[in-house]
Amino acid sequence: MKKMRNLLALAIIGSVIFVSCNGDDTTKPVVTLKGASDTTIVLNSTWTDPGATAEDDEDGVITDIQVTGTVNVNLTGTYVITYSATDAAGNTRTKSRTVRVRNTADGWAGNYSVIDEVGGSQYTYSDIITFSQTENRMVWVTKFAYYTNGAVKFKFENPESVPTDVTIPQQTVHCGNPAADRTFSGSGEASTNESFYVIYIESTGGTSVTGVETYTKQ
Repeated sequence: MKKMRNLLALAIIGSVIFVSCNGDDTTKPVVTLKGASDTTIVLNSTWTDPGATAEDDEDGVITDIQVTGTVNVNLTGTYVITYSATDAAGNTRTKSRTVRVRNTADGWAGNYSVIDEVGGSQYTYSDIITFSQTENRMVWVTKFAYYTNGAVKFKFENPESVPTDVTIPQQTVHCGNPAADRTFSGSGEASTNESFYVIYIESTGGTSVTGVETYTKQ
């Protein structure tokens, strides 16, 4: 009889342990993003985080969602926003959203062959164009007019569609000696996705010259 009582006690204890183990909440909440998980926005535009929702099988709707990460709309790059929700049992689930900030003129970046016609002479050289990381529709021409001491900024009015106007906002390239500083301005057109030209004015020490540069993507 005593042996039977002991066996019954062990069975009851085992049953309690089994129920207790099965009763542990190990299920993580479900986090659902509002809006797209991967999105691209234009540099210098605005972006509002659409947020996320979270729900748990035991706790129901979870309103305390932790958000980490920021998006700088004034700097090109890839940003990751992470949403994290934790239930009462300590189970945590995270979900991420990728936001890409791009300059719409980024398609004009690359290597170019250049023909520079100025003062009755013609020069040919290679140049590199990079897109601005802080100003939309702007690119940097590394050695405009074969001038290697500073890059010159170009603006494509509608970078993703041709034909489109190309302008050189008036700007001065400093080279250490104010008397040798060069001021540029001008305008032109991109007729295809692979080439464009600009008619420019270059002023140095009170003297100005007008030239034409034609760029063809290599």
